[in-house]
Amino acid sequence: MIALITGEIVEKEEKSLVVLAGGVGYRVVVLPTLLGRALTGDQVTLRIHHHVSDDNEALYGFEAKGDLVCFELLLTVPSVGPRTAMAILEAAPPAVLEQAVAEEDIVVLTKVSGVGRKTAERILVELKEKIKAPLASGVAGGVQQAAMEALVSIGYKTAQAREAVQKLPKDVKTVEEAVKAALRQK
Repeated sequence: MIALITGEIVEKEEKSLVVLAGGVGYRVVVLPTLLGRALTGDQVTLRIHHHVSDDNEALYGFEAKGDLVCFELLLTVPSVGPRTAMAILEAAPPAVLEQAVAEEDIVVLTKVSGVGRKTAERILVELKEKIKAPLASGVAGGVQQAAMEALVSIGYKTAQAREAVQKLPKDVKTVEEAVKAALRQK
C-alpha cells in the first residue's frame, strides 16, 4: 500500500495534483488549500490514504500527518465517505474539528455541503472518544499547537506559524481566538 509520495507536481487538475515520482505519475486528490498554492514544477511530499471501493480506487494526499489522521478517523464514521471527509477537512482543519468535537459544536459540521444535522451528530458521537480534544485539558500549549496546525492548514509555512503563535497574547483561550490574533499580526 502507498503511504507516502515525494515528487514533482507535473499537472494541476480540478481537485487533484499529478505527482511524478519514480517515473510514475500519481493522481492525488488534495485539499483545496494545497491545490491553490501548488505550482507545476514544485516538489511535494504527501502522506497518502489509498482508498479502494467496489467501483473506484483513489489516492488522497495530505501535507500534514494530522490531516491524514483526521481524514481516516472521519472515514470510520458510517455514511462518511472520502468526498465528505475532504469537504469536512476543507471547512474544519484538524484543530477546528477537534475543538468542534470537544465542544459538541454541530454548526461547524452542518456548514459542509452534504452533511445534515443527523450526520453531524453521528460524527460528533463517533469521534468523541477517538479525538483527543486540545481544549479538554485546558492547557494553553494545546491551544497553541492547535492554532499552529490551523495556520499551516491555511497556507502558513511551519516556521511562520510557530513564530505567529509565539507572539500571541497570554489571554488567548480558544483556537479560534488564537488564529484570529495570529492573522491580525500580518
